[in-house]
Amino acid sequence: MTHCFISRPRSRKPLSFLVLWILAVGAPGSTWAKGEAAAAATAPHEAGTKTKTKTKTKTKIRTEAEAKTPTSIETKAQWFDFMFHGSKVGFVFSLDEPSTIEGKDVVHAHRWSVITVRRQDDVIRMESTTDTWFMPDGTPLRFKNRRREGGETRTTEGYRDGEMFVLRRDIGGSVSEERVKLEPSTYLASSLEVLFSQDLKLKKSLRGRAILEDESQLVDFTMSVDAKEERDGRSVFVVSGDLAGLTSKSWVEPTGETLEVELPALGARFVRTTKEKAMQVEKPVDIFSSAMFAIPEPIPRGSELDALVVRLRSKNGAMPTYIADHRQKARRISKDEVEIEIRVDAPPLRAVRLPIRGAVAKQFLKETPYESLKDERLVAAKDKALNGTDDAWTAARRINSFVYGHIRNKSLARAFASAVEAYESREGDCTEHAVLFSALAKIAGIPTRLATGLVYVGGEENLFGYHEWVEVWIDQRWIAMDPTFGQDLADPTHIKFAEGQSDSEGLRQAGTVAASLIGNLELSVVRTVPAKDR
Repeated sequence: MTHCFISRPRSRKPLSFLVLWILAVGAPGSTWAKGEAAAAATAPHEAGTKTKTKTKTKTKIRTEAEAKTPTSIETKAQWFDFMFHGSKVGFVFSLDEPSTIEGKDVVHAHRWSVITVRRQDDVIRMESTTDTWFMPDGTPLRFKNRRREGGETRTTEGYRDGEMFVLRRDIGGSVSEERVKLEPSTYLASSLEVLFSQDLKLKKSLRGRAILEDESQLVDFTMSVDAKEERDGRSVFVVSGDLAGLTSKSWVEPTGETLEVELPALGARFVRTTKEKAMQVEKPVDIFSSAMFAIPEPIPRGSELDALVVRLRSKNGAMPTYIADHRQKARRISKDEVEIEIRVDAPPLRAVRLPIRGAVAKQFLKETPYESLKDERLVAAKDKALNGTDDAWTAARRINSFVYGHIRNKSLARAFASAVEAYESREGDCTEHAVLFSALAKIAGIPTRLATGLVYVGGEENLFGYHEWVEVWIDQRWIAMDPTFGQDLADPTHIKFAEGQSDSEGLRQAGTVAASLIGNLELSVVRTVPAKDR
């Protein structure tokens, strides 16, 4: 999720935590390197299992694509440097080994990784372990993922129950469970590398559905061997993958050993190295400095503007990611540049009673892993905030005011907290404000989604920085509000790049967009429209 610095009004400095979230949770789970960017709270060999491990016995492995020629696996351990836009931010340990469960041959895949970065004076460490067990033919058996985000611990686990697979999430003590049917060609994501690396050859391919262990979510994937090329004096296969829309490119030796994995959209690379070099402690890099965008001259405060017109240009020659809606009007200038006019929303023209119903309401009143809508503390907080009103816009404004005042410690110390955690700790930045607002608004019957993008924060360098706010569905349209800044109508310096909910899909999309813009976006202000000129 997005993290932002908040200090005096003229120098608020939002920075993106979405990048770390997507790297640590969803992104490096490319079809070749699932789990690399999560990080681990225990040493790799302490994260093991109660199953018996056979260090010499080979286990037969075969995929649908190679069913005619069963192959085998032996214990394989690999270490990688985790690079983000050219800087080392952590390491990855990957262990695949034969094992047994109740006397049956199985495969155990273990992933351990650590990300450590600096955000001004704060050092952020995210760690996670993933342990996965599956049959030699790839049939999922069970998994467990544990990760630490700052001071929070997140746990996901799953197990096979007949033809179903049970997925369980524990986020800040809020537990949710889901059962999904195991259709043919369904795999655990951490098993894909093990299965596909057997007997590599040109044009080999595999597609199906994968269970993301760290998100407990079922997504589509594809893998293919596209070419052979020379790399570091050896002939290697070039493997491409797509997992939940995120593409990867890997260079793999004929033995199945991975040399490097690249995630172009995120600017992330995993480069094979030794254990000693991988775990070498380096001074944490402030990767968030590249998430700030300076303009030559200051502009007025957002609250003093009715509209803002900006131009976005991509350095890689592709069209920048953007969203066009009633609040943001977009005009393409060239193949790699777009002009966007952002205007302040108007309040609803008519009264709307709670709860709001309809197709949009059904979709955006749903509970998410980070929003426990039945939690008694949140229900009580909603009642306190609304103070008896049943008017939707009045309720939204009261919730906005409540969240702005309730989170007293405007701090970057937390990672992305759940709504309950944000409510209990009264601490956080824009993500905590947004997720708490979203939960309370949904409980009240107001459809809500999260918006991610840039906001003008000013300061000596006239900066725009990553930020998160909310949008509520009232009177048949979305209205942007900002509980972090206490704005009932978000000012026009809020430039939206992604929208969604605090579920796996929404967070992954927001994180991917944020990461893809770092180091690749140029922003310029075309003009501002003062509020007095309305």
